[in-house]
Amino acid sequence: MKHKSLPIAGLKTAGLGEGEFEGFASCFDNVDSAGDVVRKGAFAKSIKTGSVTPLIWEHLASDPRNYVGEVVEARETDEGLAIKGRFDLDTEHGSAAYRAVKGRRVSGLSIGYMVRNSTKNAEGATELLDLDLLEVSVVARGANDQALVTNVKSQPNPDASRKARDAYARLRVDMLTKSTDAQGGTTMSGATSIRLQKLVKAKEDQLEYIDEIMKNAGKLRRELTEGESEEVVEATEEVKKLDQRIASYKSEQDGFNDAMDLARRIGGVSTDGTSDADQPASGFLPLTGKGAKSLAAAVVKGMPRKESKALASGQTTTSVELRDEVAEKGRAPQSLLDVLTTRQVATNYAFLRQTVRTNNAAPVAEGGTKPTSVYTVTTIDAKLEVIAHVSEQVPHYVLSDNTNLERFVQDEMLHGLRTAVENQVLNGNGTSPNLAGILGTSGLQTQAFATDKLTSVRKGITKLEKQGYQASVLVLSADDWEAIELLAATSGATDVRGVPIDAVARKLWGVQAVISNALPANKALILDGTSVAIDTDAAIDTRWSDAVSDDFLKNYVRCRVEGRFGVSVFKPEGIVNVTTAAA
Repeated sequence: MKHKSLPIAGLKTAGLGEGEFEGFASCFDNVDSAGDVVRKGAFAKSIKTGSVTPLIWEHLASDPRNYVGEVVEARETDEGLAIKGRFDLDTEHGSAAYRAVKGRRVSGLSIGYMVRNSTKNAEGATELLDLDLLEVSVVARGANDQALVTNVKSQPNPDASRKARDAYARLRVDMLTKSTDAQGGTTMSGATSIRLQKLVKAKEDQLEYIDEIMKNAGKLRRELTEGESEEVVEATEEVKKLDQRIASYKSEQDGFNDAMDLARRIGGVSTDGTSDADQPASGFLPLTGKGAKSLAAAVVKGMPRKESKALASGQTTTSVELRDEVAEKGRAPQSLLDVLTTRQVATNYAFLRQTVRTNNAAPVAEGGTKPTSVYTVTTIDAKLEVIAHVSEQVPHYVLSDNTNLERFVQDEMLHGLRTAVENQVLNGNGTSPNLAGILGTSGLQTQAFATDKLTSVRKGITKLEKQGYQASVLVLSADDWEAIELLAATSGATDVRGVPIDAVARKLWGVQAVISNALPANKALILDGTSVAIDTDAAIDTRWSDAVSDDFLKNYVRCRVEGRFGVSVFKPEGIVNVTTAAA
């Protein structure tokens, strides 16, 4: 597949529907720097087929997320190929690409095509008469063909093609003899499974990319070009690397799964009341949004009521059903509790903490001594601690109907409980009745302040990645998030591929950010989601009483809400404590 790029200074978004733009994807009758000239009519057959032409970011077709929209209309004019495109605003990449175009941070369109018919003119230029339009790409910087089109414009090369096909054939044979798919006998769940699936998906994308190159060449009954051959070889090597990562990751995870299974057995956790548990109930605490509303309704429904609908004194215990989703669809997480896995455990339990993780795997000659990898774990005994609060006096009849009562429980009592739990998860000093919080755990990685907040966070992500972890959660204070957004809008913004901030989804460098006012000043945390969990008995106790002081005589009631919680930091090395300001 060949590419051609040209500036889109005439690109328009004004007056069009949301996500739409217009511009020229190709110009006619001008000889470009590669000695090609596209003639009017070159796209006539492609347009006539009516097939969907994808809109891709930077020709990066190997990643399905980069399919950011489609060409909804294409026509040939005297000037060139005029198109109307529409970005897919329902996807993160499509929405980001549209914002970049609308904000003029990108300045080029580029086409991907195959040559069906061409001829040499008297001046020696190649006249492109019939082109198969495969895709249109949005490129970050408009440039001439000499800058963007290199070896993809080369002619068929039999020698290079043969080497590429041989490399691919050897890869296929190797894949038949040893399977490295996602199954492989390893049972995984949650973030672990997702991470492995991403590696497998990346491998599949590379294989599909190779197949597409082979298919296009076969359709035109020609050998691969030198550029295509290089791409096939590079993609083949990438598949081999991904195979190695998949195998290595599964091997490491198998060992850690065994350790975690032992930890669950030590804790005596069970979802069915038995003492021999295979897997504790887990999910996310429903203390924000719809989850809090549903929990408040359950609390109120279980309270004793008089026939007159007046509230009676009494106590109820409400089971907390841990939700499956990290956060409500379409909304950024409102709390750290929205994104940290929560486990249902016994009151007294134990877990294993990994303190050393040294992988010494290496090639071994026949008869040689195998190297020893060190994965040291320590048993941590823990127990759930009560976190509770009591309301001030509330007039009895103010809360005499379900609507007011549910709103009071949701907005005040559950919000207060959530805030206290989040503070303990981050800052608890471990001295009973305080929880053993994340910041008080030894062994965390640290990242000193570097240049600005954006740079400091990115270096922290790199530290996780170097140790084989994946950054999935970034915890920031409201002040730091504001400073980052303001920095991105001024001189501190990056100038390549746009700014790494998605303010709507609240993501930074692709990592989900969560605002927490419980963080100490100038601190942020970056976590691998498998490194820490919140523990609970999955019950919220609520008591209403008019027996305090003279509340009964004055027709007042008070509410007490409490739950039992703990924190398990499994892998301190999977957490980075980032300093976000200079000392």
